[in-house]
Amino acid sequence: MRSLRRVRLALTVVGASLIGLGLAPAGASSANISHSYRATSSITNGSLVSLDPSRSDYVQLANTDNGNRLLGVAVAKDDSLLAVDPTDGAVQVATSGNATVIVTTLNGKINVGDQIAVSPFNGLGMKAGSGSRIIGLAQTSFSSSSPGATSQTVTDKNGKTSSVQIGYVRISIAIGTASTSASGPQLNGIQRLAKSLTGHVVSTPRVIVSLVVAAVALIALITLIYASIYGSIISIGRNPLAKYAVFRTLGSVLAMAGLTALIAGLTIFFLLR
Repeated sequence: MRSLRRVRLALTVVGASLIGLGLAPAGASSANISHSYRATSSITNGSLVSLDPSRSDYVQLANTDNGNRLLGVAVAKDDSLLAVDPTDGAVQVATSGNATVIVTTLNGKINVGDQIAVSPFNGLGMKAGSGSRIIGLAQTSFSSSSPGATSQTVTDKNGKTSSVQIGYVRISIAIGTASTSASGPQLNGIQRLAKSLTGHVVSTPRVIVSLVVAAVALIALITLIYASIYGSIISIGRNPLAKYAVFRTLGSVLAMAGLTALIAGLTIFFLLR
């Protein structure tokens, strides 16, 4: 009996080990479905791709110009749980499930849960902005200090070069359009006013300080100019022969007022940059 129990225990341990080994690859597999497409140029695995409008069943590297035709992520056929029509030389495109994509820090570092969108650079994703076309949600984070991050000098569609960090992020594929609430902080009335004037978001304290500087400068200028002109008129009325000296003094005061306005303007400019 004791020998029989030992045999049963050994079989149980071996069976559990085999089951565990059998489930490990399934758990590590990408739970996605991929389809086979053609391409006129080489496409690296992890690149975002869009449908080619000029050819049926062809894809091209995705960017902000063709983001409305965003299809999925280029993957190796062995990374797919289900590869539809795998063909040698074709591009396997994951359209659902999970995938690893190449991303850049062009729009800031990526945190878990951030929406990943197409970027101006072919095939690269980035943190989504308002209204941009997204490929899915980040399941891992990425920044300049992430393992494997490399610095690259890239050129966008307008010929502008930028130095960015490039690496990989695991995403859950969900193609759509970025929502405003998820793309940035909500702006109050003061910030919306500042953004309409400057074209970018400015913090509330900076806007308030700028308004205070503008108000103080305006009051000071009105008082200074009014007092100098009024005093000059009174002085000339009392002593017409002193008008040249009065005019010189008035010119100096007006020059001081102009300098005050210039300093206030520069202060407001640097506060709202």
